[in-house]
This record gives sequence, C-alpha cells and structure tokens, in this order.
Amino acid sequence: MNMAKRSCEEQFQTGEMLMDSGSIHKTLLVYAAPVLLMQLLQQLYNIADCAVIGRLCGGFGLAAVGVAGLVLAVHINFFIGFSVGVTSAVSRLFGARDFGKLRAMIATSVLLAAGAGLLLTVIGERLGQNYLTWLACPAEAMDDARLYLHICLLGLIPQLVYNVANGIFRALGNTKTPLLWLAASAVLNIALDLLFVGAWDFGFAGAAWATLTSQWMLGLGILWRLTRIDERFRFSFDAPLLSARELFSLLRLGVPSGMQAAFMSLSSLLIQISIDSFGPAAMAGMVVYAKIEGFMYYPAFAYGMALTGFIGQNLGAGRLDRVEEAMRISRRTAIRATLVISGALMLAAEPVVGFFTEDAATLTNGLAAIYWNFPFYFLYSLNQVYIGGLKGLGETGIPMLSALVAYALFRVVWCEALLPYWHDMAVIYTAYNVSFIVSLLILVPFYRHTFRRLTHPEPHGATVTAY
Repeated sequence: MNMAKRSCEEQFQTGEMLMDSGSIHKTLLVYAAPVLLMQLLQQLYNIADCAVIGRLCGGFGLAAVGVAGLVLAVHINFFIGFSVGVTSAVSRLFGARDFGKLRAMIATSVLLAAGAGLLLTVIGERLGQNYLTWLACPAEAMDDARLYLHICLLGLIPQLVYNVANGIFRALGNTKTPLLWLAASAVLNIALDLLFVGAWDFGFAGAAWATLTSQWMLGLGILWRLTRIDERFRFSFDAPLLSARELFSLLRLGVPSGMQAAFMSLSSLLIQISIDSFGPAAMAGMVVYAKIEGFMYYPAFAYGMALTGFIGQNLGAGRLDRVEEAMRISRRTAIRATLVISGALMLAAEPVVGFFTEDAATLTNGLAAIYWNFPFYFLYSLNQVYIGGLKGLGETGIPMLSALVAYALFRVVWCEALLPYWHDMAVIYTAYNVSFIVSLLILVPFYRHTFRRLTHPEPHGATVTAY
C-alpha cells in the first residue's frame, strides 16, 4: 500500500493532493486557507461591484441589482451546497484510488451542472417578471432589475459549472486553482465595469454585460483546467458517465446539501420579517452586524468545507484513525480560533461599527447584536465542524435536517412565540444563539452514530458504498 501510495503521489503533477498521510493539523490549515480566501474574495467582489454600480448608476441601480440578485442567489446558493455533496463523493473515490469511476463522476457532475444551468436559465427568462413582482421590486427600479436579471440569467450555466468544478478541485486536494480563477474573474469584472459604465457610458446594461462576461470567463476557464488534471480522471466530453444507480447516489449526496443552503437562505428571509418590525435603525444595525460577522462566519464555513474533502479522502483510503483525529483537532481549532476572533472584535466593536455608520441608533443596534451574539459564536463554528464531518462521511441528509429544524423552523417559532410578550431585539439575538445549540443536539449524536457504524459495521455483510 505504501509503495502504491508513493507512486500515486509522485504522479500527481497537476495540483491534486492526497491527504491520507502527513500532519493533519498542517494539512487542514493549508487546505482550508485558499477556501477562506475564496469566500472573502467573493465578498469583496460583491462589495466592489455594488460600489461601481452605486456610484455610476445611482441608487435605483443598486436597488435593481439587489432585487435581481435575490433571484439569482436562490439558484446559485443551491449549487454551492450541491457542490459540497460532489466534494464528498469525489474525495472518497480519489482517496480510494478508484480513478475509472472518479473520471465518470467528474464528467457526470459537470454535465449535470451545465444541464441544470440551461434549464434554470430558460425558466428564469420566462418567469423573471413574476419573480421581481413577488419580491415587491420598486416600480422605479423595475426596468433596470428586469434588464439586469435578463442578462445575468445567461450566466447561470458558467456559474453552476464553476461551483461544481470548485467542489471537484476541493475533493482532489487542490484549493488554489479555483481561487486563482475567481481572482482573475473578479479583476476582469471590475475592469469591465469601469470600461463599459465609466468610460463608454453604456449605463446599467454595461454593468450587467461586464458581469456576464466575467462569469463566462470563469466557467470556461475552470472547465479548461479540469481537462488538464491527471489524465486518469480528467474531464472530457467523451468520458464515460455514471450509471442510473450511481447518478442517484450522487444526487442523494448533492441535493440534501443544496437544500441545506436553501434552508439557510429561507431562514434569513423569514427572520428579516421580524427584524423589520423594529424599524430602520434595527434593520441597518443588523446589516452592519452581518458585515462584521463575516470575519467569523467565513473562516468557520471555509474550515467546514475543507474538512469535508479531508475526511472524504481518508474515508476512501480506509484511514478512519485520521478521520477521528481530524475531528478532535478541528473541534479545538474551531473553539479557540473563534473565541480569539470574537474577543478581538468585541473589544474593537465601537470603532468597527462606527466605520459603517455615524447614526447613533444604528450604532446602538449594531453593538447590541455583537455583544449578544459574539460570545456564543464558537457554537456555530462547532456546527460547521460536525457538518463538514458528516458530509465527509457521506451523510448530507442530517445537515439538511439540522438547517431545517434549527434555522428555518426554530428561529421563526421562537420569535413568533416570544415577540408578542417581549418585543425586544434581544429575542432575535437569542434565537440565533439557541438555534446553534439546537443544531448541535441534532448533529453530534448523528455524527457519532455514523462514525460508529463505519468502525463497527452491522452483521450480514453490511458495507459502505464508495460514495
């Protein structure tokens, strides 16, 4: 086995990395760092894009982008979640060195993303006006929103392909390639915004076409890079595809993971209704809080995604000892890192919040959210560790269930039950903290059960499938 392992590692000259040997802590950090940078880069990408549109196209331009963006986000967020399921499947095949089936898995996943992108584009183009009406798009921004949505829907195919390809590269231990292509796309988008809108005065349509161009560059670029990985499993249009049974197994992993992301988005929308009842200052305070929260949310989310690929590879290689040790290290890392970051942000809360706003009421609400929630945020980081662990073990249904119960249902029921008797933002802040505990109460026992089932298989020849 060691000779075979060394042989495989020596032949991976195209960026792939096996993670079933070496320092667990170092490997996880090196593997997670580019994933975190991707999350932060995407956030900066959105901020810069909005800044260009806001300054050059006016306030209604921003409103139009915001409303149209909600429609696009529903589709894209689902496939970001779906890609984590792909990571779980691909990483296990890669760890097991089953390169024939791995090639079919990669080809099927990419073509599935492209086909779904085409279908959603057609549906979106036909129902775009209805979407904007359901979201109560302001009349003054309707024409721009409809135009922006119409153009950007043409970019769904490359965006979905990129997200699935990103999941594949994570599974192969290569998190640098998707980061570099995303960085190039972000730079191109901003440059085209300045050129189309600023220099050539193409107006709002110019901003949309700049976004579309950068998206297709990103999708085609990452697809080209998949054709340049190790020849034993690289993507090609003539590669064999998964059988119907194997495709169902992939969907069983990917769809629940996508639904988990959808439930998170649904939770945010439903909680927003309760926040709106406290007025503009509370709404603005939560917006500021969300921007600052990102400094903890994105590291925890990135680490969980990295853990999925790491555990999947080691499970495929039969290294359950490394799976167990990785979870122990990850729990300690999540708690300690989050407590340090949250403590630093709380100490600097007033100047940090003051950077975003000078309004006293907004400042008060933003600070209150930080002081109520940040001391307990390590619980969310633990959630991401167990979610990453479960997905790495091939169990995506439980993370979906925890998101549905703890976030989409519990938070809403909590607010609806308590706000009539105690109409205070503290009720909403506490809903977040308690929901983290509810989620852990679901995730922890199911993780232990899943791991125990792998280490002590049931009798009568019960086995675990490759993905």
